[in-house]
Amino acid sequence: MSVEFFSLSPTAFQVLKAGESHPKKVKRIVYGQATSDANGVATLYFTDNGLSTGNSLLTAIDYAVASVYSTNVNINSRPRVQMREKNISGKYVSANVTNISGVTVLGISVLGSENPVSGVLVDFMILGSF
Repeated sequence: MSVEFFSLSPTAFQVLKAGESHPKKVKRIVYGQATSDANGVATLYFTDNGLSTGNSLLTAIDYAVASVYSTNVNINSRPRVQMREKNISGKYVSANVTNISGVTVLGISVLGSENPVSGVLVDFMILGSF
């Protein structure tokens, strides 16, 4: 197996099937970043220009994951991220970014509601076919 790397608006890696005179492109891994909006939603367009108007880098999504890194030591204000949508026809993936507001009862912290967080940089990785 060989790997081909190219950089567009999101970055993509192509996995090629080895052992053939003309290797077939088997899978593509797309990596990109997006910032959460006022509703706590981060959206990454996996297109050649990073916009909804671009050409899709994938024709099928096999797997998508989102993650966020925070150095905040206070667990209740540390942002969390979870996948929201995987939309191949819309050429994007998105994730919800929230933090949990805790309450304290009798000196015990109890997890409360999840609140959307804006302005958080989210890393996306998508594995798919093209």
